[in-house]
Amino acid sequence: MTRAALAFAAACMLGVPAASAHQDGVSAAHPGQGVAFEQHLDGRLPGALSFIDDGGKRVTLASELGKPLVLVLGYLACRDLCPLTLQGTAEALDRGGLVPGADYRALFVSIDPRATPATLRAGRDARLAAQDRGAWTFLAGDANSVDALAGAVGFRYRYDAAHDDYAHPAGFVVVTPDGRITRYLFGVRYDADAVASALRDAGGAAAPAGAGAAVEAPGAVPATPPSPLLLLCYHYDPVTGRYSLTILGVLRALGAAFLLAAGIWAWRQRRGGTRS
Repeated sequence: MTRAALAFAAACMLGVPAASAHQDGVSAAHPGQGVAFEQHLDGRLPGALSFIDDGGKRVTLASELGKPLVLVLGYLACRDLCPLTLQGTAEALDRGGLVPGADYRALFVSIDPRATPATLRAGRDARLAAQDRGAWTFLAGDANSVDALAGAVGFRYRYDAAHDDYAHPAGFVVVTPDGRITRYLFGVRYDADAVASALRDAGGAAAPAGAGAAVEAPGAVPATPPSPLLLLCYHYDPVTGRYSLTILGVLRALGAAFLLAAGIWAWRQRRGGTRS
């Protein structure tokens, strides 16, 4: 239970000012409905799935393998956590001491079937520094291919037609050169050493490490499974760092539950220490 997680939960519960208000009906009451990042450790990517890359070439997932792989799912029109996820992933890879393109490759797959090679290239150039782009390929596919890939890695998302955006989790997957899932990293900030270790393990075809490593801030690794506060990419304003009023209400409730669980855990720890 990290101090960063406690602080964020407390902020949600105590009423951080919201940036804007949205009325989403069902999705406002249940912003996380249908959204999850389930860990399918030791599962395999469906290599026969077909996509279009940022150069306009038709490829399969199998053709993109061969190196330890970082796999990010999201969409390029996202105004929420997606830009932070890509930025955090690229920064962790840069700091990890691995050689881009040699020690690893990275894939971004759009969950929006309307993405085109042109929008993929524009998104890649806007979201990644020039020195990072050589290791990355951005892919787009039809709804069937995207759904099949998302299902294989446990990436559960929901399209919100009222706002023309997607509610989805934040994080990425590490995959072996032959397409086996070995690690999940959640949130938008990642410890560079943990990322480098996960990729080295994937390169050596190491056995799944168990639970994924969720990092809220550099050097802080909370226990898994991850808090819903870290996963929800939906109506979050990356400029102000705040959620909309409707989402904030749900996050406050989650924060209250989180703090209650922390209090119970601390009480039990104290009781155990007194008895011993």
